[in-house]
Amino acid sequence: MMARIRSIKPEFWASESVGRLSREARLLFIGLWTQADDAGRFRSHPRLLAAELFPYDEDALKRLPAWLEEISKEGCARFYEVSGNSYGHMPAWADHQKIDRPSKSHLPEPPSRALDAPSTSPREPSCEEGKGREGK
Repeated sequence: MMARIRSIKPEFWASESVGRLSREARLLFIGLWTQADDAGRFRSHPRLLAAELFPYDEDALKRLPAWLEEISKEGCARFYEVSGNSYGHMPAWADHQKIDRPSKSHLPEPPSRALDAPSTSPREPSCEEGKGREGK
């Protein structure tokens, strides 16, 4: 999969749910946007993400599972497996990313339980993502 251009809106930094993430998990969350397809799905294997998003950080592979757990606990992304492969989906993707000409996802849909799982954060339904027009 090819990385994509995404936007971050200024409100991202004031989001309470984002603020509950560690700095590293926030950076990973933003990095996941560049890995997500136009449906908000991405491959979530830690080794792959460490290589793609943190190629210069020797400790990233070791620390990445904890960052993914933070993101999951805040409800920013849901993680699932299909046929032994790890994937993620950002539930609020369509609310925060404007894609001009969306492509059909080639990644499997999350199981309904991954989509319907309640957020662990009652204060805010999901993490704020960037909002803008891709590629503009």
